[in-house]
Amino acid sequence: MNKSTLARSLFFLAVFASIQIPIVALAQPASRSGYETINPKQFVADRKITVSNPKDIAAKLFSRDTESEGRKSDQISVEYLTRDTAVIVQTVIGLADDSVAGMRHRIELRLRQNKWEIVWIGRQSKCQPNRGHQNWSSGRCL
Repeated sequence: MNKSTLARSLFFLAVFASIQIPIVALAQPASRSGYETINPKQFVADRKITVSNPKDIAAKLFSRDTESEGRKSDQISVEYLTRDTAVIVQTVIGLADDSVAGMRHRIELRLRQNKWEIVWIGRQSKCQPNRGHQNWSSGRCL
């Protein structure tokens, strides 16, 4: 590789890195938009979550949900945004409910002193036809 190609490669790498870092830093709070904030302690207590590893929490959420009447899909994803942060998104569509067709939870975790802790939880819903909003939203269904 000649000096000119190397210089151009380093320049583009520096430009790309300077663009990507701020975008990643800003993405976290924006991803909370459209969610209703819920109490993490209450959420953990209601679901009897005793594990702290993000994958174990996701497995607990998935195995806990035994109601399947009307169920169309269940999805849980775990994404490690950095080595110290993770996000779990649980989506359930086809609930046995007159008003709510689907429910989504976003659980944000942070690793502190080698222990994962839940730092924020949000909830979205999608309403049944003619019962409110048809997109994922923090609004309540009628």
